[in-house]
Amino acid sequence: MKRYLILEDGTVFPGDAFGATTNTTGVLTIYTGATGYQEAITNYAFTGQILAFAYPQQGTTGINRDDYEAIGSAIKAVVIGENYDLKTHWHAQMTLNEFLIEQRIPGLMNVDTRRLYRHIAKFGNMKASIMDTHDEHAHDQIKALVVANNQVNQVSTKQPYPSPNIGKNVVVIDLGLKNTLLRELSKRQCNVTVVPYDTPSSVINTLAPDGILISNGPSKPEALAKTIDTVKAIQNRYPIFAIGLGFAVVALANKVAVKTRPFARHRINLAVQEKITQDTNIVSQNSVFYLSDEEPLGDLLGTYVAVNTNDVLGFRHRYLPIYAINFDPEAAPGPKDGLHFFDDFLELMEANIARRKREF
Repeated sequence: MKRYLILEDGTVFPGDAFGATTNTTGVLTIYTGATGYQEAITNYAFTGQILAFAYPQQGTTGINRDDYEAIGSAIKAVVIGENYDLKTHWHAQMTLNEFLIEQRIPGLMNVDTRRLYRHIAKFGNMKASIMDTHDEHAHDQIKALVVANNQVNQVSTKQPYPSPNIGKNVVVIDLGLKNTLLRELSKRQCNVTVVPYDTPSSVINTLAPDGILISNGPSKPEALAKTIDTVKAIQNRYPIFAIGLGFAVVALANKVAVKTRPFARHRINLAVQEKITQDTNIVSQNSVFYLSDEEPLGDLLGTYVAVNTNDVLGFRHRYLPIYAINFDPEAAPGPKDGLHFFDDFLELMEANIARRKREF
């Protein structure tokens, strides 16, 4: 069945239907990783987006129970070059096509994804639709789409829940967290309580955390006023580690301007360099936000920069036990260079506990 990806600027990319056959409209996002389609499709950072994969072959290993980053998916559609509708891998329970049908997510295959990538890289992020036709009515539907600013409200947990263990007591503020983040904390025996994005500081204080982790997610940081207020209220009391969208929230809580790229970066081969040691990590990134190294950061000190653009992708507070990174240390998919950030977080909590004991 022939269907069409229609961009906001009127450009049309033909393809063939797979998955669900419903019409859909959303913000088009290009994912450039060569692996990890299941992790990307179930990553809440892509909520409400039409997810297009630049790498041509997808579906080669099916869908398995171990690589979900959330229960289900919150994306609007999948666009790929070639669909290898296989589940021959020993982990696989279903094919990519079967998963999309189960989740009621439309797919479009046999699309010229190289041309699509070059178009978005040139003209920037834009809205798009997947339709059976590409007439004037289809274009009107794209223009009428109002993009939500706060998708975090859709994917953040509605009630606090525990992920019990015997180590440090960590509160995770859920902006759209990935399962792998909880796995990494569990490996380090952290006793975790996950709370909604709009949890007030008074509730967090009753949990007596040793540290706070603020996750990545899909929203515009300016829309998270309640989260920003919470960070302002607690950052003088607890060590904080923030990732992705959490990075932007902490920056805004400290009155530092956050910039938006015209072309979002969703990839698994980002080179970031620590400014002091010059050590370089290859990491995953799912973000459209950044801080400029050419503008004042106030009480924040830039610690990591992108090797190719010099954007600030990591900072720490000059006086408080706070640090943040604008990439995914837990990988899944991607390289594992950034896993040491979880160990750094434990050290930050231990140092703060020791300081409190001395003061007591």
